Amino acid sequence: MLNTDTARERVFTSDDTRKILVTWFNALQERDAYIGQRRINGRAWRAELRRATAPYGVMVYEGYHTLRGLLERVMPLNHVDSLALAVFVCAAAHADKNTSGRSFAAQLGENIKGRACLSALRFDRLQDTREPAEFCRQLVRAVKLRGKEGVNIVSLADGIFLWMREWQAREEHQPECSDPFSRNRIRWASEYMKAGN
Repeated sequence: MLNTDTARERVFTSDDTRKILVTWFNALQERDAYIGQRRINGRAWRAELRRATAPYGVMVYEGYHTLRGLLERVMPLNHVDSLALAVFVCAAAHADKNTSGRSFAAQLGENIKGRACLSALRFDRLQDTREPAEFCRQLVRAVKLRGKEGVNIVSLADGIFLWMREWQAREEHQPECSDPFSRNRIRWASEYMKAGN
């Protein structure tokens, strides 16, 4: 039977992986933060990541490698996951806060001041991207538009990882997943449209 819950995470399903993402993101908001036993200047990391050339530029910074190392302890990361993580780091560095409750796509469709946070045209542009670098640029714009409202960090990461895995499958001429509710494009469209109604 198909699972039609499009808001439920498909990649970041364990509490450990979710906690790592949120802890890392929260550390970026503080000048004096701890990741494990390690003391860091999260604001300096965030500034570096924001200035990096998206998405590949973040791969040379400590903020990216720390998150990657933490995640590798609890989940395997293949080559495309490493790139997905870079896209996530680029987008997350521009988020003002973590706001859980609704999925990232639903947050983009939320009515703020009488209209959707991300217009239907911009949402279509995001959905129509075919290359990781352009996808990353569109995501950064969407995250910036959320501004003080924040984004659901775990949902954002989950969607990016799904998108990247689908991109790799297209590049390798593999068939699409037979479960339409597992496809990121359908999941995001469903959540975005539900939020606007």
